[in-house]
Formats: sequence, structure tokens, C-alpha cells
Amino acid sequence: MKTSTTARGFGADPFSRIGIADVVMNYGLDAVQRRIEQLRVTGLHYAATAIESELETAQVTESAALVRRQSA
Repeated sequence: MKTSTTARGFGADPFSRIGIADVVMNYGLDAVQRRIEQLRVTGLHYAATAIESELETAQVTESAALVRRQSA
């Protein structure tokens, strides 16, 4: 899995980032949901909302991730 360049600083190339579907496929939906909760607990509500929005936009579900993983 290619690492995200967003940690290198603001304005990093958005085309070199992995998508939320890739994250769910590699780590599982439960891990993503735990991360969202961690962000909320630490007060990073904007980040948590951004991830939730991306999940919703991508219409990611655990079953869709499993299908992608099995077909790869």
C-alpha cells in the first residue's frame, strides 16, 4: 500500500493519496470507525466528520471491501 504524502505538509499532492476504500480494504471498517471515535474523543471533530463524509461519499461497506479484497 502506498503511503500518504499528506503528513509531509499542507498542500501535498492529493493524487498521491490512497482512498478511504483502500484503507477499509486493508484495515477493516471497524478500525476506521475506532479511529473516528479516537479523533472525536481528542476534540478533532472536523477530521472525524471528514472521514465519515468520505466513507459516505465512497459508499464503503465491509462487504464491498471483502469483495474487492477477494477479487484482487
